[in-house]
Amino acid sequence: MAAVRGSPPVWKKKTIEELRNIFTSYPVVALVGFRGVPAGQMQEIRRNFKEFALIKVTKNTLIEKTLDGLGGEFAKLKDYIEDQTAIVATNMNPFKLFKKLEETKIPAPLKPGQVSPVDVVVEKGPTPFPPGPVIGELQIAGLPAAIEKGKVVIKETVTAVKAGEVVKPEVARALAMLGIKPLKLGLELRAVLEDGIIFTPDTLAIDEAKIMADFEEAARKALNLAVNAAYMTEETAEILLMKAFMDAKNLAVNAVIFEENVIEDIIAKAYTEMLSIASLLPNEALDEDVKERLSGIQAQAPPVTVEEEEEKEEEKEEEEEEEKREEEAIEGLGALFG
Repeated sequence: MAAVRGSPPVWKKKTIEELRNIFTSYPVVALVGFRGVPAGQMQEIRRNFKEFALIKVTKNTLIEKTLDGLGGEFAKLKDYIEDQTAIVATNMNPFKLFKKLEETKIPAPLKPGQVSPVDVVVEKGPTPFPPGPVIGELQIAGLPAAIEKGKVVIKETVTAVKAGEVVKPEVARALAMLGIKPLKLGLELRAVLEDGIIFTPDTLAIDEAKIMADFEEAARKALNLAVNAAYMTEETAEILLMKAFMDAKNLAVNAVIFEENVIEDIIAKAYTEMLSIASLLPNEALDEDVKERLSGIQAQAPPVTVEEEEEKEEEKEEEEEEEKREEEAIEGLGALFG
């Protein structure tokens, strides 16, 4: 039976119905570009994505018709249909999907006549080439090549191609010789739809290392706050108990409370204070035992450097200045209140 004039072909209807099922059956649907991706790489991507995603390549017009038919938030995806477009449907969250799509990209060289999307910088330094015709090819491409110590070198760092420029054949050949592959070919995410929300690459491209570092810093600050506020949690309990123990021990030592756990510390503190007082007394006031102990401490003490003496002198001057200001303030108060 002949098809009715003006009605769409059966294959188009079937494709639109298939696309409709894809968009409505998966919680996450993305539109991706695949311009320049070789057939072999595309087949490998399909194999790698088979376990967690469906990849569908079809005409843009059929994708648009499907989205028009679905309406609502689906229709907003039409803004991201351009050039060569494929659909990726999955149960994976958008952030993980974006990471998987980025992993499909492999380094690729620039081709003659192609508009470069990036600046291509050739760094100065040696190349793997011995002297020969290669130096002429590099120079024709505008690269400052020369011979040093039996090897071809690039004398200066130069921008071989600027973003937006058409790549000349000689430049493309020189970059290929140097093994420079500035492009990354793979599936290029344009937009992801999940629960009526559209995510774009600028939202999904997060720095995982920085996010983790931020979490770690936040955790440290939260722990520090909780400890200082004596807020008891599973994470702070041990630290708070240790802090309480040390505070109690310090109080007992300074208050000279003769408890079993602090007697040794009290004796050690008293011994140190005794030696400190003894060091201020004249030599004839000390017995031989104390003299020997003081000489042992002095022998262990490192010599005072000129810098340390200067620092002590500065500290002394600051203390004197502070005392002077305090005296002036007291005098002022006395004058104020008679």
